[in-house]
Amino acid sequence: MKITKSSAYALHGLMYMVRHVTQLPATASTIAKAEGIPAAYLAKIFRRLVTAGLVTTAKGQKKGYVFSKLPEDISLLDIFEITENGPLFGDCFLKHCECGGTTKNCFIYSKWATATKKIEEFLGETSLTTAAWNHPEHRFYSLPESLKPKKNKKLYNKKP
Repeated sequence: MKITKSSAYALHGLMYMVRHVTQLPATASTIAKAEGIPAAYLAKIFRRLVTAGLVTTAKGQKKGYVFSKLPEDISLLDIFEITENGPLFGDCFLKHCECGGTTKNCFIYSKWATATKKIEEFLGETSLTTAAWNHPEHRFYSLPESLKPKKNKKLYNKKP
């Protein structure tokens, strides 16, 4: 299983909101800056989260996002299935072979189905709140160019 960067950004953005719930609503640019995520990319991801009903937009003087569901009622599975456009696991990864892909006639698919079911259960049982408070707060390793500090050439080009 490989989770896309969109899912990672969504999870980090939502975990930020859990950790800073008293400061909500929060804008995508505020969250993006704090987490080291490109703001335009995060805004696009949050539009999907709004459509899915996990968050809603606050209008008026305090613009930004707030939870439309309690964070303890949002599972990691919910987040990943929204950002990955559907179920994380489906058919057998060897679906192009002639075995027919059932757990009864294929040893490999049987093991695959058992393993993925356990992962799905774990993700479904793990709430956003649990994830947020049991994950170290940090920024992404590589900052997008738009978030990197700009060098002042006058300060760096001075001769000793």
